[in-house]
Amino acid sequence: MTGGSQNLSVLLVEDDKENLDLLMESLPETVSGHNIEWEPCSDFEEAVRLVGLRRYDLIVTDIYRDRGDQEKEIAEDEKALDILKSIRNTRFCPVVAFTDGSAPKSFKEGPFVKFADKSTGNEDIVGKMEELIDTRIPEIARKLHDELDRAAGSYLWEFLEGHWDDLKDDLSASDVLERLVRRRASIQIGRLDPDKPLPTEVEDVAGMEFYIYPPVSGEEIRLGQILQHKNEEDYRVVLTPHCHLTVQPGQNRPRAEYVLVAGTVPARDILERYPPEGRTNDRKLRNLARKTQSPADLGQPNGRYWFLPNFLNMPDLYCDFLQIESLSFDTIDSEYERFAVLDTPFAEALQSCFTRFYSAVGLPGLQIDKFQHLILNGDDGKNN
Repeated sequence: MTGGSQNLSVLLVEDDKENLDLLMESLPETVSGHNIEWEPCSDFEEAVRLVGLRRYDLIVTDIYRDRGDQEKEIAEDEKALDILKSIRNTRFCPVVAFTDGSAPKSFKEGPFVKFADKSTGNEDIVGKMEELIDTRIPEIARKLHDELDRAAGSYLWEFLEGHWDDLKDDLSASDVLERLVRRRASIQIGRLDPDKPLPTEVEDVAGMEFYIYPPVSGEEIRLGQILQHKNEEDYRVVLTPHCHLTVQPGQNRPRAEYVLVAGTVPARDILERYPPEGRTNDRKLRNLARKTQSPADLGQPNGRYWFLPNFLNMPDLYCDFLQIESLSFDTIDSEYERFAVLDTPFAEALQSCFTRFYSAVGLPGLQIDKFQHLILNGDDGKNN
């Protein structure tokens, strides 16, 4: 856990009022270094309503009790699924589900849904809460919501309020205003460093931040789309611009008949051919940095490779601008899956480097000795 103590809001759901009172008396006020603000609820339908109205960092809920009645067990088993499904359909919130006995057969644990056996007390409930809190997901989710509130609020207060008379006619359509605020907020929280006190754009990113996954556009193909072969360890990167791949109104196919893609090669294979040089680890790391910036400073001709950091099951790769191929949409649909897409500005940078690589024009070298008179000499700065 990082960042010190923080208040976390937890919804506690138990349909037996007496048991709910006991839980409120016995559950701790601090878990994994965080102050817990418990909110009790004795009705499942009311709990679902509250989740839709308010933001909770964690939900701790009873889902099932073995009362020796088989029909009742089946009904409670279905209720357990309904509660979790309702929470999932409403908002993201990690859940600890507890019972006095074994979990329902249909209950499935996951990284953000944990089961606790309450038959021996509260120890297992608290332990599962600690597991979820220590992922930092509740903390990050709360921080994200707070940043969204600040980003949207500051934009509305600082910009729209001051320019409302000039903009209100253009923003008369409510959907335009909503998109504008949404876009500003997403850009602000996406580009700014959350650890800096003043607005500062992020300078260094992790490899996974290169990508949008899964692709937002669904089945549409975009510049920077990474295609993964269905049967082979083969990845291709789309180089065709967005405008040629967009399906226009009234059409069922894009204007482009084919999609230009670049092949990829494993990064280890390339670095074995062009290993980082230097005697010390620091120097080798600096050299490696040059080889993993895009375009990578290696290979012949220079500018041929674009580095793609590993993500999920995709290894570290280099996109090779000398391995260019045109694929039909039918080939893409039948042989490839839309794995991920390069986020902005990486997709545009890829396109820029690809264009620069193929638009290079070679020129004869000038006879430099003919220009010696241009070299500044001496302390007075005068020409020789």
